[in-house]
Amino acid sequence: MHHARNDRPRAEDSSHVRKRSQREEDIIKVPDFDFTDLIDKYKLSLVGRMFHQDGRSVDALIKHMPKRRIWDVEGRVRGTNLGNNKFQFDFNKEEDLQRVLLRRPCHFNKWSFSLERWTPTIKEDFPNSLLLWVTITGVPTHYKKDESYRSIGKALGEVDKVDVDNGRVRVYINVDEPLQFERRAGYTNGDVIKVSLQYEELHRFCFTCKRISHEEGTCLDLSPEQRERNKIARLEKKEKEERAAREAFSIPSRGFESQV
Repeated sequence: MHHARNDRPRAEDSSHVRKRSQREEDIIKVPDFDFTDLIDKYKLSLVGRMFHQDGRSVDALIKHMPKRRIWDVEGRVRGTNLGNNKFQFDFNKEEDLQRVLLRRPCHFNKWSFSLERWTPTIKEDFPNSLLLWVTITGVPTHYKKDESYRSIGKALGEVDKVDVDNGRVRVYINVDEPLQFERRAGYTNGDVIKVSLQYEELHRFCFTCKRISHEEGTCLDLSPEQRERNKIARLEKKEKEERAAREAFSIPSRGFESQV
């Protein structure tokens, strides 16, 4: 004779699970201690983060970037994989660290990655910024002053520099958020303008959701059919633009009658 199984959890089992869950949620008390030695230890460190989902590994980046033809600090820096797409470079000299910072924005396999000076923080998204020059077009001639470009830059992130002559700003942009390519700016006299934003040295990003973690071909906001349609449309547009450029710069052929 077969007996029916009783799959219901016993009361003591449920109680054990609740107690374990409570223990996991309890905050472990850590006594006060001096960690200034660690802050001093990492004062010559840079922390980076890769955003893309389908690129090469962090270990490959750590091996590749210090080479002579890129950062030119090989043998004078130590790279560490921190997990979660993060990494750290520890330098021997401040001058090498500064030289690398001046090379930003940084790319690996044409994917942008963030690179910031190490700071004692527990923020999980640190670092999450790219230092990018943004060219702003659409500002009328009589508004082309620092105030216009700086205000537009502040809407994108923390402004580092303003280059009025070339109509651009350098901004620390939070790339956990979608990139912005068009904005409107309003003036105290009631004028409202529409500006276009172009990011210098930004190679790969998604044309649909405007994030740098992937390209349009793997965007989860699109169905496979939409991705293919967009791909074809973009290729056709590129071909049309290239054909128009060739025609614009071609020398028209003109027939000449031979003269005796």
